[in-house]
Amino acid sequence: MCTLMELRPNKDLLDGKFIGFKLSLDPVPIYRHNLHNEVDHVLPSDDQYSFLHVKVFGLHNHLFGDPWARDDVYFIDKQWRVHKSVRNGNTELLDGVQEVWEMPSNHVRKCGHYNTSLSFSSPELAVLSDGAGTLHVVHTGIRVETTAWKVLFSDEVCGKEKPFTIVDSRVNAISNKQEVHVLLLWVDEVRSLLDEKDGHIKFVTKLEWVTLLEGENRDWLMQCVRQLSGVGGLDYAALEPSCHSLYIASGKPFQFDSDSESAVEKKEPEGSRVRDKHIQYAWLQTTEDITVWLQVPEQTSKSDVNVTVDTNSVKIKCKEFVLLEGSTWHCLESQLTTWALNKGKLEITLVKREQGLMWQEFVKGETQGEEVMDPALVEEIHLRLAHLCSDKEVTDSSGNCVPAFNTQQLEECDDFPLETSLLVRLDAHTHDVSHRVSLGGHQWLFNVRVKADVVPAVCLRHDVDGCLWQFDSPQEGGLWPCTHIGTFPAFGYVQASKQQKKFCTCSPDMSYVAVCEASRHIYIYRQPVAIATELRNRHTGQHVAHVAKQQLVNLDSSSEVLGIHASCHILKQSGESRMG
Repeated sequence: MCTLMELRPNKDLLDGKFIGFKLSLDPVPIYRHNLHNEVDHVLPSDDQYSFLHVKVFGLHNHLFGDPWARDDVYFIDKQWRVHKSVRNGNTELLDGVQEVWEMPSNHVRKCGHYNTSLSFSSPELAVLSDGAGTLHVVHTGIRVETTAWKVLFSDEVCGKEKPFTIVDSRVNAISNKQEVHVLLLWVDEVRSLLDEKDGHIKFVTKLEWVTLLEGENRDWLMQCVRQLSGVGGLDYAALEPSCHSLYIASGKPFQFDSDSESAVEKKEPEGSRVRDKHIQYAWLQTTEDITVWLQVPEQTSKSDVNVTVDTNSVKIKCKEFVLLEGSTWHCLESQLTTWALNKGKLEITLVKREQGLMWQEFVKGETQGEEVMDPALVEEIHLRLAHLCSDKEVTDSSGNCVPAFNTQQLEECDDFPLETSLLVRLDAHTHDVSHRVSLGGHQWLFNVRVKADVVPAVCLRHDVDGCLWQFDSPQEGGLWPCTHIGTFPAFGYVQASKQQKKFCTCSPDMSYVAVCEASRHIYIYRQPVAIATELRNRHTGQHVAHVAKQQLVNLDSSSEVLGIHASCHILKQSGESRMG
C-alpha cells in the first residue's frame, strides 16, 4: 500500500513581508589558483545524443565536497589523479591543491565513457568511478589528516567496459562488519522490433544499486545487485540512511528490473496507464476558485444532473451514472458552488476556502482528470512580482529605499516545467513504492547536502520562494518525515530569469543561495538581515527592518564552469584549468 504525502511548508519559515533583493556593491573577495593539470572533462560522443545524455553530461559537477572533513573539496584531473583543495591555515581560503591519490588506469579513455565521479561514503571510506566501467572502494583514513589512500575493491560491477557515474553511496554497519551501498547511473538504449524497422532508438535511465560486504580477511565481495530503470530523466536519487529504500524524483516512474537477492514481480509500468488513460474531465484553478468541465450526452437536461459538494468532497452524477466522486485536495465553500449545462458540456465552479493556496490535485488519487493552466494567472503573477529581480543599488544618496526593477530577462516563470512531477520512496525488499509525494506545482530547483549523515536536502519552489526540504527514514506510524528546514525568499522567482544558469546551490547553514551560469557570472542571494539605521520605503513610508542583498560575481574567464561547491563562508567554482 502506497502512502500519499503532502508537502506543507512551515509558516514560521515563510516571510510574507519580503520586499525583494537589493543589489549590493560590497566587494566579494576572489581567490584564484591555476591548476597544473586540467580537470577530466568528458563530452558526450555522437552516439550519446539524447536528452538524457545531455542532462547527465551537462549538469555533472566536477567538484566533490567532503561533508565529513570540514567541507574539503576534491577534483579529478585528466590523468585520473585525485586532488584536494588546501586551506590557508585555519581559514577556508584556498591556498592551492594537493594530490592525494592516483586512480588505477584499467582503461583508456574513449568515446562513450562518462565523467569521473567521487562519493564519500563515511569519514574513512570513499568510492570512485573512472567513467569507463570500473568502481573503486578506497580506504582514505581520517581525511582531515594526511593519510595514504588504499584500494579495498576494484571491479567492473556493471559488466565488461560498461561505463557509469556515481549518484550516491553510504556505509551500513552489520555485526561488526561494514556494508558499502553504491548507487550508479548510466543511459541505456532499448530497441524493439518496431524500432529497428523505422530506425528509431529509445533511451532509458538505468540505476544499479550495488551492495559490497566486508569479508573475514578484510576483502570485499559483491553481496547484492539491484537494477532499476525509467524512461525519463532523473533529478534526485539517494540511498536511505538505513539502506532499506531508495528515494527518487523524476518525471516518469522508475521500477525495479532485477534483484539478485529476491525475484522482482513484473508489473505494468505505472506511467503506461497514465499515458493511455481516457480523460473524463478537465479542471482549471485560480487563486480563488476551481472550474471543472465534464462531457455529458448532448440530450442531457438539467434535471438529469446532480452536483453534491461538501466541505472536502464532491460527487457529480448524470442520471444514475457517477461521473466524478471523491475527496478534494483542500476544503471548499460548498454553499458557493454553481454549475451550468450547455450542449452536452457541464461546467462547475467551486470556491476555495483557503484562497491563494494552489492545489496539486482536484480529487485525491483521481487519474482521469487533466489540469489546464490559466494564462491570465501566469501573467498576473509575473507582473506583480517583477520587482523581485533587481539590478539597482540598495539606497539612493538620501538613504531612501530605491524600487528594484529589472526589465531584462523576465519570463513567465510561474508556468512550471513538468520534468519533475513525483518523489517516491522505493522499498528494496518489496520492490514497491511505499510513499509518494506529488510535486505538481512545485518546481524542482536543486539538491544539496546540509549534513553528513542524512540524505541530500531538496529545494522546491513554493509560490515565489525556494523551500528546502529534508527527508528521513519513515517513522513507526508509517509516515515519511518530510521536514521544511529553511526558506530562500523569492528565490523561486529570481532564478527563473537566469536563462544561462547551470548550477544552483546553498551553504549548509542556509545563509545564502547561489546561481552559477555556464560561464562568467555567479549570482549570490543572501538571507534578510536586520539593519540598525532608519530606512523607509519612499513610496509607502513603510519602515524597512530587514534587507536581503544580491551580489554579482564576474569571473574573468569565458571558459565553461565545470563545478561548484558552497560552504558556510566560501563558494568554490572550477573551470577546466582554474579553481577559485
